[in-house]
Amino acid sequence: MTTGAEPGTQPSLAGFSGDTTVSPPSGYEHRLREDIAVLDSWLVDYISQPHPQLRRKGAVCPFVPAALQADALRAAFHYEVSGKDPDELHALLEEELDRFVRRPAEDSLDSLVVVLPDLAEDGYAALDEVHARLKNAAVAGGAMIGQFHPACDERSVRNDGFRVSRSPLPLLAVRHMASHDILFLHELPHWFAAYRERFGAQFAEGRIREPLMLGLYAAAERRHVRRRES
Repeated sequence: MTTGAEPGTQPSLAGFSGDTTVSPPSGYEHRLREDIAVLDSWLVDYISQPHPQLRRKGAVCPFVPAALQADALRAAFHYEVSGKDPDELHALLEEELDRFVRRPAEDSLDSLVVVLPDLAEDGYAALDEVHARLKNAAVAGGAMIGQFHPACDERSVRNDGFRVSRSPLPLLAVRHMASHDILFLHELPHWFAAYRERFGAQFAEGRIREPLMLGLYAAAERRHVRRRES
């Protein structure tokens, strides 16, 4: 997504271009401007910043500042989606995920936020459910997804008391799998298999040295690979 940031300034979505899509395509121009401003503020002032409750250095999502700087973050706004029909929500987000996975990646930072401004409070649970239903397909396709909304209960990896995925607008974030995703993909054998296929060589060659990642990878390999081979 084109950020419109001048050299030396904080990248943002404020200068959005044709990489932002809207559905329905007309009638929401005023709300779109307001919602982009809200999304922009959240991405820049929260997601791209350190937070004391993370119990680690760096941004809440280290991926986002780089994606904004590279103009690699796209946004898709879908209005008139309340979440009262879980199947409708699933079909919509599945289509967006499939399109992302099938689209040739120009940059490993390519990413997408699917924003659902009209998702009602009683639709948050549906978003949580759809996220869980789509995660296997996302991981198999080399992507990572995460749901965010005002009441999201997802916790930080290093601080179970920190609900890290709270956002002012309900949305689903999609990005390409990265080496640090062992933090999220070590538990289930099919998730770890997809991760190991892409990043196992980096561990074997000693290119990854972060102790937590090394420990999780070694434990997952013992649990999911060596046990199966024995």
